[in-house]
Amino acid sequence: MSAKKKQLLKSLLQLLAITIIGLSVLPYFIYHIWWIDIFSNFQVQYGVLLSFLILPFVFIRKWKWVFFLGIGIVFSCSQIFPLYVNTSAEARIEDVKPISMMSINLLSTNRNATAVIDYVENKNPDILVLSEFNSYWDKQLVEVLETFSYTHKVLREDNFGIGVWSKFPASMQTLYFNELELPSILLQTEGVKKSFSVIATHPFPPVGQRQFEVRNKHLTHLAAFISRENYGNVAVIGDLNTSSFSKNFQLFKEKASLKDSREGFGILPSWPANVFLLQTTLDHALVSEDVSMLRREVGEHIGSDHLPIYLEISLP
Repeated sequence: MSAKKKQLLKSLLQLLAITIIGLSVLPYFIYHIWWIDIFSNFQVQYGVLLSFLILPFVFIRKWKWVFFLGIGIVFSCSQIFPLYVNTSAEARIEDVKPISMMSINLLSTNRNATAVIDYVENKNPDILVLSEFNSYWDKQLVEVLETFSYTHKVLREDNFGIGVWSKFPASMQTLYFNELELPSILLQTEGVKKSFSVIATHPFPPVGQRQFEVRNKHLTHLAAFISRENYGNVAVIGDLNTSSFSKNFQLFKEKASLKDSREGFGILPSWPANVFLLQTTLDHALVSEDVSMLRREVGEHIGSDHLPIYLEISLP
């Protein structure tokens, strides 16, 4: 390779390094602009790319660039590593009867009802949350949903229908956390030894500045509601249309005094289901600090653009 081509290749690699590190770091400091915040979702991909990109600079002994790339790798790892650290309260599975919960973004246009039914029947959760729930899904899932004694659903033919089904005695009501009046559902258990609450929610996707602000207000109002009502043991579950790596998600988690149920279990990406290399963490379950996480997993592909999530918890 000629000296000119080598210099061109080195320049391209340097430009690529600057771009990737910029996309990784910038959303942490500038998180009020929708298209910048979007890039925060892909910290895993940035970390992998930078780990490969550092190798040619090591080979050609460009140590300043190795150091620069190393800082980028450390930053990405600092966003990812906490998901592998177990901060959950101690609870041995053999000493408790876990509460199992499942959340599925069905995708309103998905027609693979058999896969959804099989997955729900196989896992048999105590509490089930379904997003993008419409009249089609209401008809298709009627038999499997009859196994739950308590239900509250809001059917919509857009992408914001939602429903909650419970095997525990519970009261449920519809709540609204944004001006678009997208429904959320509050479940509160009744007549059980250890009471708890579940808020199922599905904010608007941030596909423009206004929509981004609507989503952020939704999360802000939800966090304020949780703090004000002081439910004790509470879980927020659903497609939050933000990843664990977004500064806006982290602020929501702090304001609501909740922890990410992924902590101790890893990244567990759930979207987009069909594009593995771009997958990130849009489907969430956040729980009170004292709640013990016993299991957390993503399910099999059920025809939606989201993978289902399943978790088991124990109450203090």
